[in-house]
Amino acid sequence: MVSNSFQISILDSRRGAYLHDPDIEREILGTSGRVQLLRVDSAEEVLCELSDADAIISWHHIALPRHILANLTRCRGIVRASVGYDNIDIAFATEVGIPVCNVPDYGTEEVADHTMALILALVRKLRSVDQHCRQGGWDWHSAGSIRRLRGTKLGIIGFGRIGSAVARRALPFGLDVAFYDPYVPSGIDEAHGVTRCEKLWELLVRSQILTLHVPLSNETHKMLGRSELAELPSDSILVNTSRGDVIDQNALLEIMEEGRIGQVGLDVLEGEPIVPEALRSSDRVLLTAHSAFYSDASLEELRKKAASAALRLLLGQPERNIVNGVSSRDFGHTEVGGNL
Repeated sequence: MVSNSFQISILDSRRGAYLHDPDIEREILGTSGRVQLLRVDSAEEVLCELSDADAIISWHHIALPRHILANLTRCRGIVRASVGYDNIDIAFATEVGIPVCNVPDYGTEEVADHTMALILALVRKLRSVDQHCRQGGWDWHSAGSIRRLRGTKLGIIGFGRIGSAVARRALPFGLDVAFYDPYVPSGIDEAHGVTRCEKLWELLVRSQILTLHVPLSNETHKMLGRSELAELPSDSILVNTSRGDVIDQNALLEIMEEGRIGQVGLDVLEGEPIVPEALRSSDRVLLTAHSAFYSDASLEELRKKAASAALRLLLGQPERNIVNGVSSRDFGHTEVGGNL
């Protein structure tokens, strides 16, 4: 007999919502219980519903802090529908035995492609040329000096799935690729045909283009401050498609104002969706509204993987992407049906 007693809450934001109809989630989870979509500005608005949830799928950056997690007495697990999970109090979730998992393997191609698109657009100064043409001009030299891509030194901070995917795309363009990541094993540089820098500053001083691909954590929060940004060559290009808070945005604005950095491509911002006027109005900046992850296929992939992970947590089945080392909660055996 199949049980349909579970409650699965999908937490999304009212502003810039990712989900409009949880049809994909219901297809995967519907035979296991009731799937409800909660659009909120904060989790406090739906604390009663979350308290009754057996599983939660967390979208957007709606915070799940300690006082919210303390009320999740029935929760068998939380799925963060994202690679990053910095909106969840992981330490407290671990303390109370709630497994938290993410979806680290969706959208890798999209983010890597988007990163390369920003790099190419900035190197070729496409924004400037496009604006010139729209204003009635047709001068091939309107953007001024443009460097040759081949031989340009590209630095990658973070050489996981996405960082290494960027390297694979950059090499055929002839970019001279180096990376900094103290957590990947020895020999990964030789496997990819790139250069490894043992210290962050070694990467910064050589990088004519720098791109970031790290999660947000205590270690990476504002890892690029004023002193780090000042190490970059004065005409360098900075690209960020990871998390806005890995760059000290005020320091970046100061460095740009001083003319000590060339161009910037930002898919993510500190405090997004608020965009500082200095970034909005600069002709040296490309902004892409946290869209690097997106394609029709990647969003569908993310939804399916998040829902399937939630189902595994409900079933008490192994889930490989648990980020806090907590096994699925055992509330006694319940026979559950679902589509995996």
